[in-house]
Amino acid sequence: MSINAQYSISDLSHYTGIKPHTIRIWEKRYNLLAPKRSCTNIRGYDGCQLRKLLNINTLLHSGWKISHISQLSEEEMDAEVRMVMDRSEGSSKIDFLINGLMVHMLNFDEQRFSQVFTQAVEQYGLKNSIVEIVYPFLKKIGVLWQIDDISPAQEHFASAILRRKVLSEIDRMPQADHSKNRIVLCLPPDEFHELPLLLAHYILLEKGINTVYLGSSVPPEMAAETAKQTKSGFLFTLFMSGAPAEKIKGYLETIHENAPDLKIYFSGSPETCKKSGLNDRIFSLEGIEAFERFAASLQ
Repeated sequence: MSINAQYSISDLSHYTGIKPHTIRIWEKRYNLLAPKRSCTNIRGYDGCQLRKLLNINTLLHSGWKISHISQLSEEEMDAEVRMVMDRSEGSSKIDFLINGLMVHMLNFDEQRFSQVFTQAVEQYGLKNSIVEIVYPFLKKIGVLWQIDDISPAQEHFASAILRRKVLSEIDRMPQADHSKNRIVLCLPPDEFHELPLLLAHYILLEKGINTVYLGSSVPPEMAAETAKQTKSGFLFTLFMSGAPAEKIKGYLETIHENAPDLKIYFSGSPETCKKSGLNDRIFSLEGIEAFERFAASLQ
Protein backbone atom coordinates (compact mmCIF):
# COMPACT_ATOMS: atom_id res chain seq x y z
CA MET A 1 0.00 0.00 0.00
CA SER A 2 1.24 3.50 -0.75
CA ILE A 3 2.30 6.07 1.83
CA ASN A 4 -1.02 7.90 1.24
CA ALA A 5 -2.89 4.71 2.06
CA GLN A 6 -6.65 4.73 2.24
CA TYR A 7 -8.35 3.08 5.19
CA SER A 8 -11.73 1.44 5.05
CA ILE A 9 -14.41 2.19 7.61
CA SER A 10 -13.78 -1.24 9.15
CA ASP A 11 -10.08 -0.31 9.52
CA LEU A 12 -11.02 2.87 11.41
CA SER A 13 -13.35 0.86 13.60
CA HIS A 14 -10.60 -1.64 14.39
CA TYR A 15 -8.01 1.01 15.31
CA THR A 16 -10.34 3.24 17.35
CA GLY A 17 -12.94 0.86 18.77
CA ILE A 18 -15.77 2.97 17.31
CA LYS A 19 -18.39 0.95 15.45
CA PRO A 20 -18.77 1.54 11.69
CA HIS A 21 -22.46 2.34 12.15
CA THR A 22 -21.54 5.08 14.64
CA ILE A 23 -18.91 6.52 12.29
CA ARG A 24 -21.48 6.72 9.49
CA ILE A 25 -23.96 8.51 11.75
CA TRP A 26 -21.33 11.04 12.83
CA GLU A 27 -20.41 11.70 9.20
CA LYS A 28 -24.04 12.36 8.29
CA ARG A 29 -25.12 14.24 11.41
CA TYR A 30 -21.99 16.22 12.32
CA ASN A 31 -19.89 16.14 9.14
CA LEU A 32 -16.91 15.03 11.26
CA LEU A 33 -15.14 13.06 8.53
CA ALA A 34 -15.05 13.49 4.77
CA PRO A 35 -14.19 10.13 3.20
CA LYS A 36 -13.33 9.77 -0.44
CA ARG A 37 -15.39 7.27 -2.37
CA SER A 38 -14.24 4.75 -4.92
CA CYS A 39 -15.96 4.16 -8.25
CA THR A 40 -17.96 1.48 -6.44
CA ASN A 41 -18.97 3.98 -3.71
CA ILE A 42 -16.74 2.46 -0.99
CA ARG A 43 -15.52 4.90 1.68
CA GLY A 44 -11.79 5.59 1.99
CA TYR A 45 -10.08 7.56 4.79
CA ASP A 46 -6.56 8.97 4.97
CA GLY A 47 -4.12 9.18 7.90
CA CYS A 48 -5.33 12.65 8.91
CA GLN A 49 -8.88 11.39 9.32
CA LEU A 50 -7.67 8.38 11.31
CA ARG A 51 -5.80 10.79 13.58
CA LYS A 52 -8.92 12.95 13.97
CA LEU A 53 -11.03 9.94 14.90
CA LEU A 54 -8.45 8.82 17.47
CA ASN A 55 -8.59 12.32 18.97
CA ILE A 56 -12.39 12.20 19.02
CA ASN A 57 -12.25 8.86 20.81
CA THR A 58 -9.86 10.30 23.40
CA LEU A 59 -12.22 13.19 24.15
CA LEU A 60 -15.23 10.86 24.35
CA HIS A 61 -13.45 8.71 26.94
CA SER A 62 -12.70 11.83 28.98
CA GLY A 63 -16.39 12.75 29.22
CA TRP A 64 -16.99 14.96 26.19
CA LYS A 65 -20.20 14.67 24.17
CA ILE A 66 -19.94 14.14 20.43
CA SER A 67 -22.20 17.16 19.79
CA HIS A 68 -19.66 19.39 21.57
CA ILE A 69 -16.65 17.74 19.92
CA SER A 70 -18.16 18.36 16.50
CA GLN A 71 -18.04 22.11 17.12
CA LEU A 72 -14.25 22.13 17.65
CA SER A 73 -11.81 23.11 14.94
CA GLU A 74 -8.84 20.81 14.24
CA GLU A 75 -6.57 23.10 16.28
CA GLU A 76 -9.01 23.29 19.19
CA MET A 77 -9.41 19.51 19.18
CA ASP A 78 -5.64 19.00 19.30
CA ALA A 79 -5.38 21.45 22.20
CA GLU A 80 -8.15 19.72 24.16
CA VAL A 81 -6.58 16.32 23.58
CA ARG A 82 -3.24 17.57 24.90
CA MET A 83 -4.94 18.85 28.04
CA VAL A 84 -6.76 15.54 28.47
CA MET A 85 -3.46 13.70 28.14
CA ASP A 86 -1.83 15.95 30.74
CA ARG A 87 -4.64 15.20 33.19
CA SER A 88 -5.06 11.52 32.44
CA GLU A 89 -3.35 8.73 34.34
CA GLY A 90 -2.73 5.01 34.06
CA SER A 91 -3.82 2.92 31.11
CA SER A 92 -5.82 5.69 29.40
CA LYS A 93 -2.71 7.83 29.01
CA ILE A 94 -0.64 4.88 27.84
CA ASP A 95 -3.24 4.09 25.17
CA PHE A 96 -3.17 7.71 24.07
CA LEU A 97 0.62 7.68 23.74
CA ILE A 98 0.53 4.45 21.71
CA ASN A 99 -2.08 5.92 19.38
CA GLY A 100 -0.03 9.10 19.10
CA LEU A 101 3.04 7.16 17.97
CA MET A 102 0.96 5.28 15.42
CA VAL A 103 -0.69 8.37 13.92
CA HIS A 104 2.54 10.38 13.69
CA MET A 105 4.30 7.39 12.10
CA LEU A 106 1.53 7.14 9.49
CA ASN A 107 2.03 10.83 8.69
CA PHE A 108 5.86 10.61 8.73
CA ASP A 109 5.79 13.40 11.33
CA GLU A 110 9.18 13.02 13.02
CA GLN A 111 8.83 16.05 15.28
CA ARG A 112 5.52 14.98 16.82
CA PHE A 113 6.56 11.32 16.97
CA SER A 114 9.67 12.36 18.91
CA GLN A 115 7.64 14.61 21.20
CA VAL A 116 5.30 11.72 22.14
CA PHE A 117 8.22 9.42 22.93
CA THR A 118 10.03 12.12 24.91
CA GLN A 119 6.88 12.78 26.93
CA ALA A 120 6.56 9.07 27.67
CA VAL A 121 10.16 8.85 28.88
CA GLU A 122 9.77 11.96 31.05
CA GLN A 123 6.73 10.48 32.77
CA TYR A 124 7.48 6.75 32.88
CA GLY A 125 11.24 6.46 32.43
CA LEU A 126 12.97 4.75 29.51
CA LYS A 127 12.51 1.14 30.61
CA ASN A 128 8.78 1.41 31.37
CA SER A 129 8.21 3.47 28.22
CA ILE A 130 9.70 0.73 26.08
CA VAL A 131 7.91 -2.13 27.86
CA GLU A 132 4.48 -0.49 28.28
CA ILE A 133 4.32 1.84 25.25
CA VAL A 134 6.90 1.04 22.58
CA TYR A 135 6.48 -2.76 22.61
CA PRO A 136 2.66 -2.59 22.26
CA PHE A 137 3.14 0.04 19.54
CA LEU A 138 5.59 -2.17 17.63
CA LYS A 139 3.26 -5.12 18.01
CA LYS A 140 0.41 -3.02 16.66
CA ILE A 141 2.31 -1.77 13.62
CA GLY A 142 3.57 -5.30 13.01
CA VAL A 143 -0.03 -6.41 12.66
CA LEU A 144 -0.83 -3.37 10.51
CA TRP A 145 2.09 -4.20 8.21
CA GLN A 146 0.91 -7.80 7.87
CA ILE A 147 -2.49 -6.63 6.61
CA ASP A 148 -0.84 -4.06 4.29
CA ASP A 149 -2.00 -0.95 6.15
CA ILE A 150 1.48 0.54 6.56
CA SER A 151 4.52 0.36 4.35
CA PRO A 152 7.91 -1.02 5.41
CA ALA A 153 9.17 2.56 5.03
CA GLN A 154 6.87 3.74 7.83
CA GLU A 155 7.97 0.93 10.13
CA HIS A 156 11.64 1.73 9.45
CA PHE A 157 10.91 5.43 9.98
CA ALA A 158 9.48 4.72 13.46
CA SER A 159 12.17 2.21 14.43
CA ALA A 160 14.98 4.55 13.37
CA ILE A 161 13.65 7.38 15.55
CA LEU A 162 13.14 5.08 18.54
CA ARG A 163 16.64 3.66 18.14
CA ARG A 164 18.18 7.15 18.12
CA LYS A 165 16.17 8.15 21.18
CA VAL A 166 17.18 5.07 23.15
CA LEU A 167 20.84 5.48 22.17
CA SER A 168 20.67 9.10 23.33
CA GLU A 169 19.41 7.94 26.74
CA ILE A 170 22.14 5.30 26.92
CA ASP A 171 24.80 7.92 26.13
CA ARG A 172 23.75 9.74 29.30
CA MET A 173 24.40 6.68 31.46
CA PRO A 174 27.56 6.62 33.61
CA GLN A 175 30.30 4.26 32.49
CA ALA A 176 30.53 1.01 34.44
CA ASP A 177 33.59 -0.11 36.36
CA HIS A 178 35.62 -2.23 33.91
CA SER A 179 36.93 -4.38 36.74
CA LYS A 180 33.47 -5.85 37.31
CA ASN A 181 31.63 -8.60 35.42
CA ARG A 182 31.57 -7.98 31.68
CA ILE A 183 28.87 -9.17 29.28
CA VAL A 184 28.78 -9.24 25.47
CA LEU A 185 25.49 -8.16 23.85
CA CYS A 186 24.71 -9.16 20.27
CA LEU A 187 22.05 -10.28 17.82
CA PRO A 188 22.50 -13.24 15.45
CA PRO A 189 22.68 -12.84 11.65
CA ASP A 190 19.39 -11.83 10.00
CA GLU A 191 18.05 -10.52 13.32
CA PHE A 192 17.52 -6.76 13.10
CA HIS A 193 15.06 -6.01 15.94
CA GLU A 194 17.61 -4.09 17.98
CA LEU A 195 15.37 -2.24 20.46
CA PRO A 196 15.09 -5.17 22.93
CA LEU A 197 18.87 -5.52 22.92
CA LEU A 198 19.26 -1.79 23.51
CA LEU A 199 16.86 -2.07 26.44
CA ALA A 200 18.99 -4.90 27.86
CA HIS A 201 22.02 -2.66 27.41
CA TYR A 202 20.29 0.16 29.30
CA ILE A 203 19.23 -2.12 32.18
CA LEU A 204 22.77 -3.48 32.57
CA LEU A 205 24.32 0.00 32.56
CA GLU A 206 21.71 1.13 35.08
CA LYS A 207 22.93 -1.62 37.39
CA GLY A 208 26.59 -0.73 36.82
CA ILE A 209 27.41 -3.79 34.69
CA ASN A 210 30.20 -3.45 32.13
CA THR A 211 28.96 -4.24 28.60
CA VAL A 212 30.47 -4.93 25.19
CA TYR A 213 27.74 -3.98 22.72
CA LEU A 214 28.15 -5.52 19.25
CA GLY A 215 24.65 -4.82 17.90
CA SER A 216 22.81 -6.71 15.19
CA SER A 217 23.72 -9.48 12.75
CA VAL A 218 26.82 -10.79 14.57
CA PRO A 219 28.27 -14.16 13.45
CA PRO A 220 28.69 -16.64 16.33
CA GLU A 221 32.46 -16.91 15.80
CA MET A 222 32.82 -13.14 16.13
CA ALA A 223 30.69 -13.11 19.29
CA ALA A 224 32.83 -15.84 20.87
CA GLU A 225 36.12 -14.21 19.85
CA THR A 226 34.99 -10.84 21.26
CA ALA A 227 34.11 -12.49 24.57
CA LYS A 228 37.58 -14.03 24.77
CA GLN A 229 39.40 -10.85 23.79
CA THR A 230 37.49 -8.74 26.33
CA LYS A 231 37.65 -11.43 29.03
CA SER A 232 33.86 -11.37 29.28
CA GLY A 233 32.26 -14.08 31.37
CA PHE A 234 28.76 -13.71 29.94
CA LEU A 235 26.95 -13.21 26.64
CA PHE A 236 23.34 -12.26 25.98
CA THR A 237 21.50 -12.58 22.68
CA LEU A 238 17.92 -12.45 21.40
CA PHE A 239 15.86 -14.30 18.82
CA MET A 240 12.88 -12.11 17.95
CA SER A 241 12.03 -13.22 14.41
CA GLY A 242 10.72 -16.71 15.09
CA ALA A 243 13.93 -18.47 14.08
CA PRO A 244 13.62 -22.27 13.78
CA ALA A 245 14.88 -24.33 16.71
CA GLU A 246 17.79 -25.77 14.76
CA LYS A 247 19.02 -22.29 13.80
CA ILE A 248 18.87 -21.13 17.42
CA LYS A 249 20.63 -24.27 18.58
CA GLY A 250 23.33 -23.93 15.92
CA TYR A 251 24.09 -20.30 16.79
CA LEU A 252 24.32 -20.93 20.53
CA GLU A 253 26.36 -24.14 20.19
CA THR A 254 28.84 -22.48 17.82
CA ILE A 255 29.46 -19.72 20.36
CA HIS A 256 29.89 -22.36 23.09
CA GLU A 257 32.32 -24.43 20.99
CA ASN A 258 34.49 -21.35 20.35
CA ALA A 259 34.27 -20.02 23.94
CA PRO A 260 33.53 -23.04 26.19
CA ASP A 261 33.92 -21.15 29.47
CA LEU A 262 31.45 -18.42 28.48
CA LYS A 263 28.00 -18.42 30.10
CA ILE A 264 25.44 -17.78 27.36
CA TYR A 265 21.96 -16.38 27.98
CA PHE A 266 19.26 -15.97 25.36
CA SER A 267 15.71 -14.69 25.16
CA GLY A 268 13.07 -13.70 22.63
CA SER A 269 9.54 -14.76 21.81
CA PRO A 270 7.60 -16.88 24.33
CA GLU A 271 8.22 -19.95 22.16
CA THR A 272 11.94 -19.24 22.12
CA CYS A 273 12.09 -18.71 25.88
CA LYS A 274 10.41 -22.04 26.57
CA LYS A 275 13.31 -23.90 25.00
CA SER A 276 15.45 -25.49 27.67
CA GLY A 277 19.14 -24.75 27.91
CA LEU A 278 21.28 -26.85 25.58
CA ASN A 279 23.91 -27.53 28.23
CA ASP A 280 25.06 -26.26 31.61
CA ARG A 281 26.57 -23.10 30.02
CA ILE A 282 23.50 -22.02 27.99
CA PHE A 283 20.41 -20.61 29.68
CA SER A 284 17.09 -19.12 28.54
CA LEU A 285 15.48 -16.04 30.11
CA GLU A 286 11.72 -15.67 29.79
CA GLY A 287 10.70 -12.03 29.74
CA ILE A 288 12.01 -8.71 30.99
CA GLU A 289 11.57 -9.63 34.67
CA ALA A 290 13.82 -12.68 34.27
CA PHE A 291 16.44 -10.56 32.52
CA GLU A 292 16.35 -7.99 35.32
CA ARG A 293 16.90 -10.71 37.90
CA PHE A 294 19.83 -11.99 35.86
CA ALA A 295 21.28 -8.48 35.60
CA ALA A 296 20.94 -7.99 39.36
CA SER A 297 22.86 -11.23 39.93
CA LEU A 298 25.85 -9.73 38.08
CA GLN A 299 26.17 -6.80 40.49
